Amino acid sequence: MLVRVQHGTGEGRHGLSSAEEAFVTMTHSWGPGAYHLPGLALVNVNVPDKNTTRQVDALLFTPTGLIVIEIKGFTRPQAGTLTVPANGPWRVDDEPAALHTHATGNPGEQVKAGVYAAKTALAGIDEGGGTFVTGLVVLTRLPGQQLTLGDTRQAGRGIRVTLATPTDVRRLLHQHRRRRTCWTATGVHTACHTLALDHLAPTTDELRADGFPDDLPPAPTPQTRQHRPRGPAPSSSPSSPRAAPPVAPHRPAQPTPTAAPQPPQQHGPAAPPPPAPAARQRRVPWATIIVILLIIAATIAGSIAIEMLFAGR
Repeated sequence: MLVRVQHGTGEGRHGLSSAEEAFVTMTHSWGPGAYHLPGLALVNVNVPDKNTTRQVDALLFTPTGLIVIEIKGFTRPQAGTLTVPANGPWRVDDEPAALHTHATGNPGEQVKAGVYAAKTALAGIDEGGGTFVTGLVVLTRLPGQQLTLGDTRQAGRGIRVTLATPTDVRRLLHQHRRRRTCWTATGVHTACHTLALDHLAPTTDELRADGFPDDLPPAPTPQTRQHRPRGPAPSSSPSSPRAAPPVAPHRPAQPTPTAAPQPPQQHGPAAPPPPAPAARQRRVPWATIIVILLIIAATIAGSIAIEMLFAGR
């Protein structure tokens, strides 16, 4: 990582506060070697903000974005868990956090203003890939101070909070590197010129050697969804044997019913449906009954006549 410091008026070696000096020492350890992280840290710089400028503790350019960093130390030792409420100053357990900050006691608001200022100032750089900017608050503990981080999600959208330890800061930077590349060596050099920081800017060759690319990758395009067949595609190889189709059981042929002929369609208004046929009445076979009665009468008469004939003997 390349580190460039603009001297301030503090008591440290670079005119910085003790917390800022500790951050500079930590970033210098990420130079060439096994712990190398590509990036450019510009420490103690000013960013144009409307009609004035805004001081930020550090601007950290990486190939995958820009991080505005606020470095905060404690005015007195405080042991406990630091949390970020939705409103009001940050707290360590049940009391406000004793941080070197503005009267609001909210470093999140301070770094958020720096993020907006940096994003606006660098929005016109083509090699900035959309100028993806996030915020980071780095908390430096006093010697022997026992402090842990609790819920810090209310620090603000796109704002992260971490302790100033190499492990914690590197973890966040590694997460940041998972994003799409958006800063080239030329873009970072142009950003330094835009911020009037030419006296701190490395050369484009130095930026390339540290890990910044020459060109941005092409923007991802949405892939067309392809519909795959549900079943396996049949093999077209002539050597592949094909399974014989299943044989259906033999059934006797059934006569095919003949459909009744349909009357031709007529255009115009539809004719009313024919009336339903009346129920067929059952006739009484009177002629047959009369014949049967005559036969019965003749049979009886004949029987009587025969009986009288034999009786007269």
